Amino acid sequence: MKRTKSFRIVLWVMCSLFFLSHWGCSKNTQDPVQPDTRKQLQVYAHRGARSYAPENSIPGYATGLTIGTHWVDMDIVMSKEGEVIVSHDIKLNPNIVRGADGKFITGKLLVKSLTLEEIQKYDVGRLDTASSYSKFFPAQVGMDGVQMPTLREVIRYVIAKTNRKVGFQIEFKTDPEHNDWTYTPAEFAAALYKILKDEDIVTLCEIQSFDWRCLYELQKLDARVKTAYLTEWDNEPGTPYSFFDPDPAKAGLWTGGILVKDHKNSIPQMVKDMGGTCWEPEDVVLTKATLDEAHRLGLKVVVWTWPEHSKTTFDVNLVSKLIDWGVDGIITDDPGMLISMLAARNYQLPARY
Repeated sequence: MKRTKSFRIVLWVMCSLFFLSHWGCSKNTQDPVQPDTRKQLQVYAHRGARSYAPENSIPGYATGLTIGTHWVDMDIVMSKEGEVIVSHDIKLNPNIVRGADGKFITGKLLVKSLTLEEIQKYDVGRLDTASSYSKFFPAQVGMDGVQMPTLREVIRYVIAKTNRKVGFQIEFKTDPEHNDWTYTPAEFAAALYKILKDEDIVTLCEIQSFDWRCLYELQKLDARVKTAYLTEWDNEPGTPYSFFDPDPAKAGLWTGGILVKDHKNSIPQMVKDMGGTCWEPEDVVLTKATLDEAHRLGLKVVVWTWPEHSKTTFDVNLVSKLIDWGVDGIITDDPGMLISMLAARNYQLPARY
């Protein structure tokens, strides 16, 4: 009994000292390894992570999830029979599409003119190294036997890997200048919404488009769907098809006829008025003033890069400035670089899968 009592006293003293030491350390010092959860910026792995793996493909999404991301980003088109396909291009892209003979295609077939069976005979696992497009992605690993997946395939793959802990950013691809190249916005929205409901991911998505008509149609189907309104550099005054063009037909081409002049000449105000959750401007166009305005309106602001315009897939100085400004998210071909910059700034980082 005496030995047991003495042992208990010693144990109590040791535990007390440990507790006091630990409490004092955690109270008076800051562990630099622990992220400050107040500092958050959402990472969007663009087209899977096309700096490293074939874009809009299962290997691309596997790469993006391994690097780490809060959102997987993808583009969608529709086949001849109405299947929703994950692909950036309304027409097959000769820079990434090879036929059964292993050679890159030379024509530009409309995806809408092909059945799913015909589409999946093409290989999209490599870049044509002779193309200017390939020069932006020197680290991309080429693969063989990579198909354009259906949207359902990508959704089910990501859910199986992440247990619904990663969101889906999905972009309608249409062209208001060539409406016959794709399904109508109403048809496209209905096809997408059916998949979102079937796969039970309505609340796990942000649906984006440059063609705002598609977003209007989707919002009619379900107000819970978060819509992200894309804009690019040519929406600046004086550029082609600017929202500020004096010709209403041009100013309203991508907005379904809605004019910015009727919304205080403000694109963030226009997005808010049209029911958007998120405004997604091109990174080089965003200003601190328009970012602050969008935030005052309650909009989430997520930026994206157009390499052909910026001449780079990742501008470190620009990204650093955007982080400092307080953007809510960055869509990037190089999530690894972005995560490294966030880690150095002690931001909360996305999980890896």
